[in-house]
Amino acid sequence: MAQTSTKPVKAFRLRGVSASVFENHSKTDGRDVAFHKVSLQRVYRDGDDWKTTTSFSRDDLPIARLLMERAWQFILDAEASRGRDEDEE
Repeated sequence: MAQTSTKPVKAFRLRGVSASVFENHSKTDGRDVAFHKVSLQRVYRDGDDWKTTTSFSRDDLPIARLLMERAWQFILDAEASRGRDEDEE
């Protein structure tokens, strides 16, 4: 059964768009296995209130792509680091 983290391990933000990386854990064959998920959202102002959405305009897409690439690289680095840590044990 997977456990979900409530706080991201890393967040990338640019011009109102954010990509948040969450680390989750699950048991597989008696071993604790870590995996990552990414949430993408945009903040905007509606009058005096700040709101979030998962819909993006044309001009948000290049920013979203850049942040997703940064999140992907972070995950690859974290997995590579975890692999080195396991090798040292």
